[in-house]
Amino acid sequence: MKISDVIYNEEYIFSEADISLEFDHLSTDPNKADEGSLLIIPNSAKYPGGITLSRRPVAVICDSNAVLPENVHAIRVNDSRIALANACYRYEAPNLEGSTLIGVTGTNGKTGTATIIERVLLDLGHKPGFIGTGSIRINGETVSDERYSMTTPDPPLLYNTLNQMSKSGCDTIIMEVSSHSLSLEKVAPLRFDYALFTNFSAEHTDFHGDIEGYFSAKCKLFNQCKCGIFNIDDSYVRMAYDRCEARKISAGILWRGDVYASNIKKRGFLGVDYIYHGNGFSFKTSLGIPGLYNAYNSMLAATVLIDIGCKPCDVKRCLANISTIPGRFELIKDDISVIIDYAHTDAAFDNILKELHSLKADGRLTVVFGCGGMRDRSKRPRMAIAAEKYADRIIVTTDNSREEDPNRIISDIISGFENACFEINKNRKEAIRSAIMGAHEGDIVAIIGKGCEKYVITSEGFKDFDEKAIIERTLKERKARKNTCV
Repeated sequence: MKISDVIYNEEYIFSEADISLEFDHLSTDPNKADEGSLLIIPNSAKYPGGITLSRRPVAVICDSNAVLPENVHAIRVNDSRIALANACYRYEAPNLEGSTLIGVTGTNGKTGTATIIERVLLDLGHKPGFIGTGSIRINGETVSDERYSMTTPDPPLLYNTLNQMSKSGCDTIIMEVSSHSLSLEKVAPLRFDYALFTNFSAEHTDFHGDIEGYFSAKCKLFNQCKCGIFNIDDSYVRMAYDRCEARKISAGILWRGDVYASNIKKRGFLGVDYIYHGNGFSFKTSLGIPGLYNAYNSMLAATVLIDIGCKPCDVKRCLANISTIPGRFELIKDDISVIIDYAHTDAAFDNILKELHSLKADGRLTVVFGCGGMRDRSKRPRMAIAAEKYADRIIVTTDNSREEDPNRIISDIISGFENACFEINKNRKEAIRSAIMGAHEGDIVAIIGKGCEKYVITSEGFKDFDEKAIIERTLKERKARKNTCV
């Protein structure tokens, strides 16, 4: 492939390279680039002392400030991240003309909404592709690595995946689109058929600077879609709706939008019922996943599914078939109820604890949680406030601390407590065991933060950590101990 096939004349400031030269492959790692590489440096600020190369690539696409070794041919651009996304898109050349591309964004609910769309399409005999937090799937089969942890992949993987999906015949591709990916221009070349906005609350201010920067990043998605679908019960999402110039559909429960849900009835751990009102029709659906927020997620999912041509009666039937989403309000039932959930923002944390508090009846609610390292610190004390508001027993533990000191993370969390009695157990496995073994019959134990992840990330890197397996083993131990005591 020629350089001119992946970057066009009008896209660079100037070039020291002959763009008619051919290259074998793209690379973004200076340490791995070789003589057949077209090297793209998306962020030269990572190399303050200059970029060093063990072998000279065919050329280097970089921003105007990048410092390169002598005799390396540079192609200078204004925005190297857009250049990277465009180059990967053109290199992989996914044929998306026969696929409906759906992007889902929002602070919370992206995975739930995207998964519901995928499940209904699978049930109806479609062949969907799914790109979401911690998992990439083609026709329901996971194709990503077990330790894949991103929401929206970096461009080399993203466009290779889209190419695989197009070659596999995926008729619909559902993608979670994070604010980071929008700010970093990962999806810049894509034109989405639909873009969904689930909700919005404070998050990622460490990356975006403030909540307005975060909101502006989210809104970028609706500049590159043909149709936007918005949860207008959320005030920020209503602002995004007002700004959207594409075709748009409003959806609400409190506010009556173009489509809306009414007569919400919670069925405890069995799920939630509601009546969905569309354009000239309505139907009652029984979703097997608990929580008002899952009513919102399924309502948005139903809206896009019906708009792409699925029959309302089929959507109704398929929604009733969904009883669990791994790691999202996932119930393991014994003489106690153990909930696994991925909630890692204070808004999501508050939502699930509020829901569980309403379900505990005469039992107690125990919560085990931590916070991820090298992420927005401001939410940590707010999560403590939510725990204090709803839980009877609180165990603060570790999460994916990454390169950050776990002690500092825990200190940030406990600064939010006012009067609560809480425990600290830095060993997450032991914290889970303590919560389950100390629960009384009929209690609820919520293990929050990691969902269906099967790893933990520390300063030493990835380590295997299967939370669900730990819970199931501990429940067996609990049952064995109980039988021994009888």
